[in-house]
Amino acid sequence: MKRFLLFLLFTTTLSNAQVVFEPTLSEAFKKANEQNKPVFIEYYNSECSVCKRLGDLLKNDSLVYTYYNKKFINYAMNTNDSLSVEDNIFITNANLHFESVPILLYFDKNKNFLHHTGVNVDAASIVNEGKKATLSDYNSSGLKAKYDAGDRSVRTLYAYADFLIVTKNEKLLNKVAQELFNSFKEEELITKKSYIVLKQVVHTTENGFFQFWMEHLDDLKGFESGHKEGMEKEVLNKIVLKELSDPLIKKWDDKKKETFKKYILDLKITNNPNVYFE
Repeated sequence: MKRFLLFLLFTTTLSNAQVVFEPTLSEAFKKANEQNKPVFIEYYNSECSVCKRLGDLLKNDSLVYTYYNKKFINYAMNTNDSLSVEDNIFITNANLHFESVPILLYFDKNKNFLHHTGVNVDAASIVNEGKKATLSDYNSSGLKAKYDAGDRSVRTLYAYADFLIVTKNEKLLNKVAQELFNSFKEEELITKKSYIVLKQVVHTTENGFFQFWMEHLDDLKGFESGHKEGMEKEVLNKIVLKELSDPLIKKWDDKKKETFKKYILDLKITNNPNVYFE
């Protein structure tokens, strides 16, 4: 009998030697309610190389699987080809929109969205994001409460802007991104910190970060490395091209057209800016 119990303990330990994922989303939230735990969702694609590295970490790193099995009910949502009907309805109802994978998602037991993040495939980072999900300084409800209460610190505004991006609240995002610009000290505007904000949360040419960097194009360099080295101005290009896709562009007033023609020429998008307004 003693040997049998030891064998049972051994096999149970082996079965938990990775993040344990529930077979369905409904089962995950059922267990979350029974055990009074939040839910972690690995939003991934089985063909994605970074996702494969994340999967290996979730399976093999004891720091990660010990923490997540203890603190969360876990579910893996594979976006390869298409989501299941249940998964798709859930993401739609949560009003979440992602342009890339993998993403770490966190919900409370009642399906309220808590936190999301892109992935740094590092055990300490993955565990730290799980901790953030339960802290009001980082989770979505806490960020909204802090913003509504008047918190305009750079950290709160940046995190809240990131939340507004995935929930597609463009109007409020633009407002928060401008407040973020207003929260920067003048000497910080020429730094990589300013560039990162421009890259991550600015979606309009009317934003202060965009306008600042358009006036300092010669200084917009040295912030990227690897295969993106020297591509800093592409961030500005993307913002301009997005607005140039406006179906009502031909009805823009002359002042706005001239402003965008200058953007096009300064960014060397084309040497014939009139082509966008013909």
